Amino acid sequence: MAQIPLPLVLAMVAIGIGEWPGVSAWSEFNILHHALVHGLFALAGALAGFQAAWWTRRAQDSAFAQPEDRDGEVIS
Repeated sequence: MAQIPLPLVLAMVAIGIGEWPGVSAWSEFNILHHALVHGLFALAGALAGFQAAWWTRRAQDSAFAQPEDRDGEVIS
């Protein structure tokens, strides 16, 4: 069974909190609350970007770790 990465779970929680009806109501109350809601969305975007970068780095590391072919050519 595949596991869901923690940064993606936290990103979805941050988006869920930002979209919660009560939060939407108090985000229109004043500018500070509005900025906090934007902060939740920024946090969600940063976490999703972090996870994408993590997957990219792991893919690059595994590509360099592949054994060479018998003729000395690298398998891509």
